[in-house]
Amino acid sequence: MVERYNHSMIVTYVDPSADAAIAESSGKDFKFKNNLDYPVYIEGYTTPEKQITFTIYGVETRDSNREVIYESEVLERIEPDAEVIYVDESMPVGFCSVQSAHIGYKARLWKIVKENGVEVSREQVNSSSYMKAPRSATVGVATEDPNAYNTIMAAIATNSVDQVKAVAGSFRAAAEAAAAQAAAQAAAQEAAPPPPPAE
Repeated sequence: MVERYNHSMIVTYVDPSADAAIAESSGKDFKFKNNLDYPVYIEGYTTPEKQITFTIYGVETRDSNREVIYESEVLERIEPDAEVIYVDESMPVGFCSVQSAHIGYKARLWKIVKENGVEVSREQVNSSSYMKAPRSATVGVATEDPNAYNTIMAAIATNSVDQVKAVAGSFRAAAEAAAAQAAAQAAAQEAAPPPPPAE
């Protein structure tokens, strides 16, 4: 490996410190160099399920009794702080978008070589630090009803994402019920027979 960066936050598809991030905007890249005496051929393909696979072909020069294992070791687990609530004045009361918390980690990756099932070497490949992020919610507060505004602001003042989510959900349910009732009334008016002509 010539150049490697971990993701800023932990990812779920590989063990801690076994990831490699690529981001042109922040200058992150993953580079490796062929240190063998033979060329290698790399095949990469994607699937409709958005999975990407790389296969590396080369000449095997190592003994068949040799095995390489990569082992992740978590050094520290950092729990996120209190929840965070963001107010969005452009979104209506009832809007609530919740982002899950991310636990921070410090980890390292070991390369373990075994021969005939017996460990013969252990080398640290890299170390990684992943940021923590609290659970958060973005909440809409736009309304012409002062009672609704005061109610949602009181929920926000609790600093509880679950409380805000529940209050916003009740506003959203009431708005959906009112819209459904208005639509039913409009449909009933269209279906009603026209009044008889005046004599």
